[in-house]
Amino acid sequence: MILISLVFMTSFLVATDGAEAPVSILHDTSLEALVDSLEVKISDITSRDSLFYSADSMRAYYDAEQIWLYGDTSVSYGASHIHADSLFLDIKNERARSLGFTRMRDGDQLLVGEDVYYDIKNQTGLLKQGQSYIENGFYGGKEIRKVGDKTYDIDGGSFTTCDLAEPDYWFWANQMRIYQGDKVVGKHVLAYVNHLPVFYFPFVALSIKRGRHPGFLIPEPGFNSSDGKYIKDIAYYYPYKDLADFTVGFDIMEKTGWKSRANANYIKRYHYTGSFRGGYQKNIRRGITQDDWYLRANHHHDLPEKSSLDLSIDFISNKRIWEGSSLVDESLAQRLSSSLAYRKPIGKTYFNAGLLFNKDLINDRATVSLPSANWNVSTRPVYELLGLSSTGLLSNLSYHYNVKLEHSGDIRDPKADFMDYIWANRDEDSAEAVRHHFGMKHQAGLSNTYVHRGWLNLRQSIDYSEAWFDRDKKDKSLVRGNDFSASLNASFNLYGLKQFKSGSIKALRHVITPTMGLTYLPNHTRNKDFYSFGGVSLRQNEKQSNLSFGMNQRWQIKTGEGKTGGRISEIFSWDSRIGANLIKKDKKFGRITHNFNFRPGSFSLGSFGNDLWKISNIKVGYNNRLSLAQDTYAITFKHLGVRDQYFSQGLNITGSSRSADYFPALKNATFDGFGGEREPTDPKFSDDNWSLDLTHDLSADKNLFKTKNQNLRMSASFHLTKNYSISYSNYYNLKEGELISQSFRLIRDLHCWKLDLSFTKRNEYWDYRLTFFNTKFPDALRLQTRDSKRY
Repeated sequence: MILISLVFMTSFLVATDGAEAPVSILHDTSLEALVDSLEVKISDITSRDSLFYSADSMRAYYDAEQIWLYGDTSVSYGASHIHADSLFLDIKNERARSLGFTRMRDGDQLLVGEDVYYDIKNQTGLLKQGQSYIENGFYGGKEIRKVGDKTYDIDGGSFTTCDLAEPDYWFWANQMRIYQGDKVVGKHVLAYVNHLPVFYFPFVALSIKRGRHPGFLIPEPGFNSSDGKYIKDIAYYYPYKDLADFTVGFDIMEKTGWKSRANANYIKRYHYTGSFRGGYQKNIRRGITQDDWYLRANHHHDLPEKSSLDLSIDFISNKRIWEGSSLVDESLAQRLSSSLAYRKPIGKTYFNAGLLFNKDLINDRATVSLPSANWNVSTRPVYELLGLSSTGLLSNLSYHYNVKLEHSGDIRDPKADFMDYIWANRDEDSAEAVRHHFGMKHQAGLSNTYVHRGWLNLRQSIDYSEAWFDRDKKDKSLVRGNDFSASLNASFNLYGLKQFKSGSIKALRHVITPTMGLTYLPNHTRNKDFYSFGGVSLRQNEKQSNLSFGMNQRWQIKTGEGKTGGRISEIFSWDSRIGANLIKKDKKFGRITHNFNFRPGSFSLGSFGNDLWKISNIKVGYNNRLSLAQDTYAITFKHLGVRDQYFSQGLNITGSSRSADYFPALKNATFDGFGGEREPTDPKFSDDNWSLDLTHDLSADKNLFKTKNQNLRMSASFHLTKNYSISYSNYYNLKEGELISQSFRLIRDLHCWKLDLSFTKRNEYWDYRLTFFNTKFPDALRLQTRDSKRY
């Protein structure tokens, strides 16, 4: 190969054989000899980027300022590169032309065709019988013309995102224009599937933008029995810098009216983050028009000195606005909650203040906390407070303090006005009562904790609470009360250890933790005249001296090698407790409670199959929990006095299955010459994960086989084949023999497209959704339909 090196402006150097070197148009007014020590004068014809070209051989015409390149020729100018059998360069007019098969790279775009005409100065050109790859799409046509910096016209053009040699689908247009990085526009467009025309569009504009950009979203037309004809998701999306996303949308239904909505998400790193959802609908049912709205928002704001502000808003005019919602937390909502919370650290303490509004949608009542504030000093050593040494007599003595201010309201009147939510007290004994309370409570305590002789854990504590109320149950204003308690607790651990020299289990450990506590409570029956609300309350008990016993047992195993490489797992635990009131004259002992937990973890069952068909990494996990109580005075030799039993268990099976594509379709190799590697056509294998989860729970009084409630929940996901995946879940009431809810989802991978079918049924409500979308442009190429109904 002979590479010709030329330098020119108004004159140029001609050579027919020489060393390999690029030829360039330079900005200098003089140039010293490069190869043959000739001085070349540079005219002012160019002031552009450098032009590089090479070939096996060439012919140059000095007077006409033209060059012919032959054999493996290439020209590079800026971000444009041309490779062809032969190239013609018109230096004077700054134009280039290729003959025969041509490959061209223009920025990120790849083009292949015949007979390229290119204007170097304007960077425009023409390609016959061309094919192009840009923005994850393949384009082709009789003639491709570059008419602007990032604009291409195609006559008889086709477009597809399918990367197969024989694409599964494509769009053909008599006239097509590509705006690189923006959109594809076509007139008189035919959609082909496997060479069969299936649809005609007089005009198509397809967005090929990447990332966040403003624009209209694809609406969803359809029909169902309740709404009639409809067009949903007529929406516009607008991103604001890197800070926020805004969407406004509109739904029109033939029979049931219309809906509008606005959504927003925003964030400013290290400062705030939040979201907003609001909507309004005019609903027509049985000739009656109803206006409904909803508003949901949350905001988190980081303030100076590590303080923060959190806002949550959740309001609706009526629950019927969510009757057709596909979101479970909306369609099954029974309660709404809105709040405003402020948090500020003060030294090693925290101050919290907030507002709270709760709405019971079932009983149509509300509770408010306007406002609530507390200052909390968590347990701290006393020596820190007094500035003493940590090794002195007070080293084990700690204190804590908390003060709380609360205004609480309970509004049961469905026709309550604004002042009923601020402050009102009326009809307090009726079903539509409105009650408000205001109070303050502070708590303080001292505790002494230490370990006696290195094994016995001891703790003594005293606690005092005092509260002020706006009134008591006798309507006496500004009343005060208090309560007091003292306790003594002790515990220690006993260990049993068995080590194994062989096997995967290296050690088995049994840990027994006995506990004992004594709590004294004086007579607080005088506090029965006080209300209890929002954390402002006092004990109302008779005199008590409670003795409690507990026994916690844990069985642990250690697996693995090394001192730090082993893993300790707790496979079984048993916790039992009983208490006694020593002051009571009869039946001093309370119930004995037991909690059992069995968590053996997961076990590997290995793999089976061969290289073509294989199920691998099979693991089975199981756990259960049992809680019950024993009536101490009902225990006999024949009866254990068991009461209030609850049992739950879970089974989890996971693994992966191998699927094979024995005859993979050939990939489009048109652009392999640009440096890509052609994929082999050997069979392709993929390992897809699958899982099965079962959860069973029941509750009973005396006999587990005579249940009060019993439920079964199941969820499964797996691949039927390489291209089919299924997921299913349900919730079944075994006691009533009723299927409470179930959902099913099928996804079909169609190479460049996906078909997503989902169905959900919850009690009397059901809905389905069918979506067909392109995997490369899921927002631009998407068709979907859905329906829902409540019986």
